[in-house]
This record gives sequence, structure tokens and C-alpha cells, in this order.
Amino acid sequence: MVNVKMASSKSARMTASILRGRIGTRSSVARASAVPDLSTYRRSLSSPASYSKTEDIVKPNAAAVSSVTNSPPTPESAYQYTSAYNPSAPEPDYPALGPTSKLNLFSAINSAMSTAMSTDPTAIVFGEDVAFGGVFRCSQNLLEEFGSHRVFNTPLSENGIAGMAVGYASAGGTAIGEIQFADYIFPAMDQIVNEMAKFRYRSGNQWNCGGVTLRAPCGAVSFA
Repeated sequence: MVNVKMASSKSARMTASILRGRIGTRSSVARASAVPDLSTYRRSLSSPASYSKTEDIVKPNAAAVSSVTNSPPTPESAYQYTSAYNPSAPEPDYPALGPTSKLNLFSAINSAMSTAMSTDPTAIVFGEDVAFGGVFRCSQNLLEEFGSHRVFNTPLSENGIAGMAVGYASAGGTAIGEIQFADYIFPAMDQIVNEMAKFRYRSGNQWNCGGVTLRAPCGAVSFA
């Protein structure tokens, strides 16, 4: 008991000394004296040599940035800005790209996937119930058009869908995966955030997942 009390008393005195700044070893004093004070550091930054070196780095970049920021906006960029905050902005005069037609949302998605698969032989569509057209009919007729080797159902596993998309895209393919309802995407977030988003960085730009598209419908639902 005596030794314990003496040790704790010594520890308390040491702690109090540290708090009052009374403890300093030779090595710590030497290290502190070797560090230049703030005024010396500021003088080194404000020397003519440091100014010249900084200007050589900054001036070319500043000129390039200034040429962009000081130029007037083009009509296209002005429209993009105003239309974001002004829904009544006039319809732009789009260039003629061929015949067009008005489509609702699911028909436009279906048409886009059909176009992607027609122009890219590596493109595949997979997910829960996509083979029969999907619960929102976005993939209807794709199985008949492109075959079961390119349009197929998966197990009810959102992380499996995302993981397959990562693997297929990293091998050079175009993966179009469907998370049947956006509410259920959270089990796939590990694959999306830690694999898909970081694949290029983690591999030192040797591989990437740029060929991934994940669809996750959300919003009001009506089966009437």
C-alpha cells in the first residue's frame, strides 16, 4: 500500500509539473531550438527568390484561367444557366439529328437500352425480373430482340448485381444492371462506393468500371 501511494503521489506531481510546463528534457529543448520561429519563416517566404519562383509557377496558370473566366458566356451556356432556374425559358433551337418522336419515361429508357445493345455487342442487361420486361416494363422486348445470353434475370441480391457489374465492366464489357427498387440499393453500396467508384484509382489506372450503368427506379408507383 505504501509503494502504491508513493507511486500515485509521484505520478500526480509529475502530471502537475507537465501541466505547468516545468518538465523539459535536453533532447526536447534541442529540437525546439532547431525549429525556426515564425518571423524567420515569414521572411523566407517573402524573399525575392521565393517570389520569383512562385510567379513562374502561377503566371501561366493565371493567364489560362483569366482567358476563360473573362470571356463572355456563349448562348448555349447562357441557356443552360437560365433554364435551370427559369422553367419558362424558350426552347433552344436544337440541330436536326434525324426524325424524333415524343416518348414517356419508361419508353425512352427502353429505347435507349435497345440502342445501346444494338450498337455495342458487349452490352448486357441484367437484374431482377428484367427478362420478362421488368415490373416497370422498361426492358420489355429486349429478351426477344437480343437473346437470353444478353438479357437475363439475376437472384434477389442487390450487392450481387452491383458486384457483377463491376467485374464485367472491368473486363471491358458494358454492364446495364437494374436495382428493381431504389429503396433496396443500400446492400449494394459497398460495391458501388468502395469498388465501382474507386476501381480506376485503386488499380493505378490499369482497370476501370466506366462501362457500368445501374438503374434504380424511384418515386410514386401505380399498378392500376
